[in-house]
Amino acid sequence: MKKLLLVLAVVFMASTVRAEGFGLHIGPKVGYQTANLSLDKADIKSGFSEHLTVGIFGRVAIHNFLIQPELLWFKSTQVFTLENHGLFSPSLEMSQQNLALPIFLGYQILDYKLVKLRANIGPVMYFVVDQTKPTTTDNQSLDIEANNMTWGGAINVGIDVLWFTLDINYSFGLTDLFDTTTVDISGTNFTLDSTKQSIFTVTLGFKLFSLGL
Repeated sequence: MKKLLLVLAVVFMASTVRAEGFGLHIGPKVGYQTANLSLDKADIKSGFSEHLTVGIFGRVAIHNFLIQPELLWFKSTQVFTLENHGLFSPSLEMSQQNLALPIFLGYQILDYKLVKLRANIGPVMYFVVDQTKPTTTDNQSLDIEANNMTWGGAINVGIDVLWFTLDINYSFGLTDLFDTTTVDISGTNFTLDSTKQSIFTVTLGFKLFSLGL
């Protein structure tokens, strides 16, 4: 009897939230990051192997308005050019493990049968989980550290088919990865240009839990 009442309560709640134009979706995501979007299979395979991205997403729908927070883990290797007038320009390389927390606000622009199309925009917080010591191209270690937290923004386009959700977003850095703009290498000062990063993220998600719209 209790199980029957619980089932009836869930069915009633789902009917109620659908009638009021409310929806909730939660599930896992997997994807990759890339500097340039490509449909080439080799590029996509390379993106998954070198820049794997995994995480979870949630989405609240109120009629056609959407709120979609995500929590994504990804690896990154970043290379920056160090400048010095009259001298060679070495490169600085650093590998990290990161968490990204985007919070998208958007609108569902198409709802046709089993296909839904949406557009989102919002802020992104990046957190460094682990990082290697920055080094130059000749493996010389540098005494600088990246900020543990930086800010960015992102523009996202997504499409839903049944329980699957595909997202493609372009994120752009709003704050620099390093606080300093000067790097000392063997007593010589080099200038570190802007370290704001921009990148595409492609993810495929599955609506493990759905309620309403």
